[in-house]
Amino acid sequence: MTSTIDATREIVSIRTYAASKDLLLRMWSNPEHVTHWWGPVGFTTTTHEMQFRTGGTWRFTMHGPDGRDYPNVVRYRHISSDRIEYAHGGDGVPVDFTVCVTFAERGEGTEMTFRMTFPSADERDRVVRDFGADKGLEMTTDRLGEYVSTQDPKAIELVIVRKFAAPQDTVWRAITEPEQIDQWMCPAGLTMEHAAGDFRVGGSWSAKMIAPNGFSFESVGEYLEISPTHRLVFSHRWKKDDGTFKPTTTVSMSLAEHDRATTLTFVQSGFWSEEARAAHLGGWSNPIHKLGILVGATKADRTLSLTREFDAPLELVWKSWTEADRVAAWFAPRPYTVPECRIDLRPGGEFFLVMRSPEGMDHPMISEITDVEPMASLGWVNSVPGPDGSPAIVGGTMIFFEDLGGSTRVTVHSYASAMSDIGAMMIGGMEMGWNMTLDQMVEVTLAATA
Repeated sequence: MTSTIDATREIVSIRTYAASKDLLLRMWSNPEHVTHWWGPVGFTTTTHEMQFRTGGTWRFTMHGPDGRDYPNVVRYRHISSDRIEYAHGGDGVPVDFTVCVTFAERGEGTEMTFRMTFPSADERDRVVRDFGADKGLEMTTDRLGEYVSTQDPKAIELVIVRKFAAPQDTVWRAITEPEQIDQWMCPAGLTMEHAAGDFRVGGSWSAKMIAPNGFSFESVGEYLEISPTHRLVFSHRWKKDDGTFKPTTTVSMSLAEHDRATTLTFVQSGFWSEEARAAHLGGWSNPIHKLGILVGATKADRTLSLTREFDAPLELVWKSWTEADRVAAWFAPRPYTVPECRIDLRPGGEFFLVMRSPEGMDHPMISEITDVEPMASLGWVNSVPGPDGSPAIVGGTMIFFEDLGGSTRVTVHSYASAMSDIGAMMIGGMEMGWNMTLDQMVEVTLAATA
């Protein structure tokens, strides 16, 4: 490893790890990993909010060995398999700089370059003098090396971080008391037929959910860790039609209260494929949305179901929803436009677009695709950041397509939670916006058949 103070405005650390780029990114994206390596020796980290994606925000507090707390906020500018870029600010502490972390394969390992850039050489010198930033960076990258060496490089994880404006004990009761679990654990469209558990370490639990077509989903597991009001860990496995089970995964739900709000860090690990992880993201996002409603934690919540039938073939309608240039032609209520749209059509792929107002203000929608069944269904979870970069809205959408023999039926199920007053205003126009965009979709699709 080399660690230097640049002659101009930078502090740079270069370190090669015996780990893949994917594994290192996992260490950055999961708060339960971050807390084990972030910061100098003796520091711990509590995450209050994290959306590890371009445009997302990470709010956290570093706890020093002397008992002093250091609030921080990170706003991600770019995240990809090769690079993380973010702007860093101190909440109440004047420490502001940008960071670019790059990853490059070096044989069987990865070289990570961590570059901190300050507004001026004087500011860099002040942070080195007052906070020991150069030595702190060296210790942080050392700790990352020690921690990553203990991790399974093949593990696939699902991470959902959600902040609720509710006390920690309220959220704890909602995730552990049977009568409350029944109110949120089941995704929209399914009915909980059976749920039971022996709530103790080593005790078992089971659940059965029924779809409108009568198809059932059964799951079982065991409680592995119970730390009242703080942390719940249990195993999870799905029952297959032949009575056997899919591979066992492990679910952890950790709670931390800060400024009268509670952060839930949900982690499910042990997936057998990236597609399975993406499908579970869709399956868990809606129940966690319902959990927020149950504990009264959001500014506003909305769930919509809309159905349209029109005279266009299924194949053309599917293209209208899945090809970026076609989506850009209708996916914003006029006079808004969509100047940018990207779709990576696979479970776990990106669905990103920007809606631009007539005044030129851009509103990005940042999504991960959770379901792709060609000509049958499409789903994603999404967030829309507010002016400060924090999520104004979090939610998800599921679309079903039916071939009516030359014409097509489209059913849209969409839900959203407002995380701010601005988000609540956006949700107020959700139904009108969806109806307008669906009208435009029909118009654009039918024009393509002419």
